[in-house]
Amino acid sequence: MGVPARLLFVLALAVAAYSRAAAASDRFLPTDPHFVVANVRQAAPDPAMRALIALWRAAPDDGASAALGAAFLKRAGDLREPMFVGRAEAVLAAAASKPGASAEVRRLYAETLQYRHEFKTAESLLDALLQESSRDAAARQQRASVRLVRGDFAGARADCAQLLAAGGVQSVALACLAEAMAGAGQLPQARALLDAYPLRDGEPAEARAYFLAVRGELHERGADSDRAIADYAAALMLTPNADAVRAALADALIARGSPAEAAELLAIERPSLALAVRHAACAQGAERERLRALATGWLDLEAARGDALHYREAALLALEAGEGERAVAAARANFRMQRELPDVRVLARAALAAHDAAARHELETWLRDTGFRDAVTEKLLANAAPG
Repeated sequence: MGVPARLLFVLALAVAAYSRAAAASDRFLPTDPHFVVANVRQAAPDPAMRALIALWRAAPDDGASAALGAAFLKRAGDLREPMFVGRAEAVLAAAASKPGASAEVRRLYAETLQYRHEFKTAESLLDALLQESSRDAAARQQRASVRLVRGDFAGARADCAQLLAAGGVQSVALACLAEAMAGAGQLPQARALLDAYPLRDGEPAEARAYFLAVRGELHERGADSDRAIADYAAALMLTPNADAVRAALADALIARGSPAEAAELLAIERPSLALAVRHAACAQGAERERLRALATGWLDLEAARGDALHYREAALLALEAGEGERAVAAARANFRMQRELPDVRVLARAALAAHDAAARHELETWLRDTGFRDAVTEKLLANAAPG
């Protein structure tokens, strides 16, 4: 389905939903005076964004599309607002399909595809960019990221090694390489590699945050939770809007037995789906139910729009509700797409909760074949009876 067709589908869905609501006698009426129906301030373009939109409308060429798409993606991250990724995709998809589209436009478009979990398509686009220019460090780093998410540790290692050899930001290249090594059975060596690197304050904040987050994950997988939490916290201070880092820190706190600290960390304005699901797991009473309803509604909306579902969050939500079969179905669907640390753990938890021998075998086979090590996953599997 192309972008215009997707847009028409969403508009038709909205019209149909409005018509049904208007006709219903039991329409939804918020009882909470603080209930947010729509945050117009978040959606409205500021002067800088309006200027970019005006330039793009006047001449929707490659440069204007890249500038507007990048601005939409930045705003999506700054405000934790997924709709701006959709706006970026609408702009960039058209520009990327034109003959002679720039590398920047195609990289940005690949970023929107990665957000939508269309990893194979994103990787194919990055493959083409690197065939045209093997020195495109941005495309190589992005492809390494996609490969790490998919569990292609050998492919990621090759990209990371080339980044290191090219002399880019050394902390980023080393962290990338260590993550690939750890995924392929070299966790002790990967930890040693990062421990030996003297991280410097002069390096960009985003680069230091990435390095610290990777080092934190490797410490966590090696059962050193205190060092993991310290690294995650330092990474979050450098990049407060990085939801992946905040989620990783919350997961580490919960695994250590500190749910109250995790709940405090997750109590932010406008949480992403990943944060809302985790907050629901460690909240209490009415707040827990509110967060569960928020996350459930988010997943329902994704399904209604035909978007790629966040299966990881669906599995976590089902686990908290005690719905083992739903959890394992979502976790297995998720594992087919992405195989990062949270994906490994949620599949282990779901397989055990549902007493699903096939799911457990799938995970254990993958762990054995790759050499992927994680202390928490290993403890879960060791403490549960086989089958």
